[in-house]
Amino acid sequence: MWRCLTFLCGLIAAPMAQAHPHVFVDVTLALETDAEGRVDGVEVTWVYDPLFTMLVLSDRGLDADADLSLTEEEKALLLGFDLQDWPEGFDGALFAYDEDGAVALGPAEALSVGMQDGALVTRHRRPVAAREIGAGEMLRMKPYDPYYYAALSLVGIDGLPDGCTARIVPPDTDAADARVAEMGNSNDELFFEEAKVGVHYAFTAEVTCAGS
Repeated sequence: MWRCLTFLCGLIAAPMAQAHPHVFVDVTLALETDAEGRVDGVEVTWVYDPLFTMLVLSDRGLDADADLSLTEEEKALLLGFDLQDWPEGFDGALFAYDEDGAVALGPAEALSVGMQDGALVTRHRRPVAAREIGAGEMLRMKPYDPYYYAALSLVGIDGLPDGCTARIVPPDTDAADARVAEMGNSNDELFFEEAKVGVHYAFTAEVTCAGS
């Protein structure tokens, strides 16, 4: 969905079309736990930048009265819009890792869509095979778009199991810029398609638990 509106971004702000990223999103992650306190899902909240919000509403003919609010009918029409048309091989904009390596996340399930302070806010859930974070172990979560069409900034982590703490590790943007330059940084969209530089600009949530 983010890339579907890149062309519209170019029409409205031509200089922006030659740079990455095109979309800016604030992300909050909330862990969900089962009755035994094991993590079995992650709720993801995306708050979009005002320009992208305007493009989405305009492109879909929503908020005709320009009051920056959505009717229940408009919310129903918009629900899950940003979870559609993912390219083959793209499994979302959230990646998780435990002590054994990558953690498989289930397909995104749309939960809600609305407006807040002039920005689109969407919520979806990624199911996880139930797992306990043992003492001395760490669950890492990285919200990012591999193609870097969207810049995702992690701003909060909620829903921690009892005895667990979390910290947000921001990316080293200078190091990321240097790495991308080494890879042959280009304004050509194909460069970002092939190089998948988004991981270098990813925030990381680190969750650790004291154990029983």
